[in-house]
Amino acid sequence: GAMVSRRKILSRSRDDLNLDQTFTQQEEEEDIWFQKDKLYKEHIQEVLDKWTQIDDEIWAKVIVFERNRRVAKAYARAPVLTINGSDDGFDGMRIGLCGFDNPMRDQKTDEMKRVIGQGVKIKMDDAGNILIRRYAKSNVYVKSTASSPNEETSIGAEILKLPNQALESEKIVKLFDMKKFQSNVNRELRRAYPDRRRLETQCLSAVAFVKSENDILECPIWVLIVNVVAMDMLKSKLPPVQ
Repeated sequence: GAMVSRRKILSRSRDDLNLDQTFTQQEEEEDIWFQKDKLYKEHIQEVLDKWTQIDDEIWAKVIVFERNRRVAKAYARAPVLTINGSDDGFDGMRIGLCGFDNPMRDQKTDEMKRVIGQGVKIKMDDAGNILIRRYAKSNVYVKSTASSPNEETSIGAEILKLPNQALESEKIVKLFDMKKFQSNVNRELRRAYPDRRRLETQCLSAVAFVKSENDILECPIWVLIVNVVAMDMLKSKLPPVQ
């Protein structure tokens, strides 16, 4: 029989709700996206589909991408989550971005991943904000998930003022601003036909490491963070249409 590879077992994407999932070639194909709107929509839907299994302590789902390919996903329960350039994979407290397999990885991505370094720490505060702090020497960029530049987001005002939304070192800022999101929800609810999708997309935060590209799907290494608390709030105010 085939040899056991400890690394391969440990580098499996730790989507805790279905640990026994065995990857088939077909699933590998489904882990690639060519349109970001479709990528966002499907990742929101994935959380909604599992909603009854997502327990109270889970505050976010983090999905790791290399360009337009998903290489890992994990649920955040730990009060503070470190996302760095280690090869730890996911251990509950840390996501080591160099610990996941990607047979289609290109050389450029490989080079970028080696300089991620200490990355960032993210945490959720009592109000449902997601705070982020950059520890890496290399750049970390916050990318908007809005479909157009003039569309509202839930990204904290301090980040929006930064050139290219590149985070400053060691400074704690709001990656997701709950107050801003709530006022965006309330404004949307006053419209004749509230657009739920626009609000769902605001529950997503995207963070690119080392290098930023205009198109998120071309960023060598980036993570998508789904704010489960914001989605919960949205569910109560505007239930998803079945």
